[in-house]
Amino acid sequence: MYDLIFFIRGGTGARPARRPAGIRSYPRQCMTALARSDRYLRRLRVEKAWARRQPPLLAFTLCLVALAAAAPKADAQTAQTEPWQFAVSVYGYLPAISGTAYFPVAPIGGSFTLNQSDLIDHLKMTFMGAFDAHRGRWGIFTDVLYLDIGRRNTNIHDFTVGGIGIPAGTTSDVSIDMKSWIVNAVGEYRVLSQGESALDVVAGARYLYLKERLEWNFTGSLGSLPEATRSGNVEISNSIVDAIVGVKGQVQGDGGWRMPYYIDIGTGGAQFTWQGAIGLAYQFHWGEVSLLYRYIYFRFDSNTLKDLTIAGPLVGATFRW
Repeated sequence: MYDLIFFIRGGTGARPARRPAGIRSYPRQCMTALARSDRYLRRLRVEKAWARRQPPLLAFTLCLVALAAAAPKADAQTAQTEPWQFAVSVYGYLPAISGTAYFPVAPIGGSFTLNQSDLIDHLKMTFMGAFDAHRGRWGIFTDVLYLDIGRRNTNIHDFTVGGIGIPAGTTSDVSIDMKSWIVNAVGEYRVLSQGESALDVVAGARYLYLKERLEWNFTGSLGSLPEATRSGNVEISNSIVDAIVGVKGQVQGDGGWRMPYYIDIGTGGAQFTWQGAIGLAYQFHWGEVSLLYRYIYFRFDSNTLKDLTIAGPLVGATFRW
């Protein structure tokens, strides 16, 4: 309820009209009532404005929820509609081999220990190829490396037999042959794709098969070595599988130039292994040609092998469809 005040204009001014009977004058109560009525009207206007905005806001919220729920389905549908993309690569690889091997020598119960970089520098045969398949963000990648390497060296002394070296005046004739398969097989998920630049996360396995045969013959004094060690031959082999994780991709350059890269680390059959490759490639309408440097390393917990490194340049061609 409100107290009402009436004014009657006349003459030069206005004066309060006579208050009707039953209505008393309460100035403070009147101002309080007016303030309350003003707040009420303001709140009413705000509520009306909010009510007018409710349908658009509600629709917008529901739209966001629907988009969030549909995003995985849309990604799956996009992957289903996108065609498979394939690539086959063939390489020429010229690696250098180094590492330490222990060849058991039965007569002395010890090992013929040598650094293989002194011997394995003659490449008899090598093959390297890769296959890649992508659909949407997902893909698979595998590459195969075969090596057949060996050499016969005369008068080398960078080895020990049972921990003992041969005298400097002794002539040695040592040959070694190594055959190896290295196979990588990984699944890929593309986390970045911008133009021709791409970054894939990879996870999978690396398989290593290694077979080595050593032959030796010493002429002259054997020092403290027994006569039974003057000549011999022995063969060792290893077959291991390691779990690996890494990244793979390329960086877009000017024109048709690209910088492909790959790196992974792993463990399992070996104490530790890692692999890396980086270089340059030039893209054509049918695929690309590339020049890279590839490095592969294994560290073993074995009584026949300590470590193995395979590293060198490679040239290749990739065909895409």
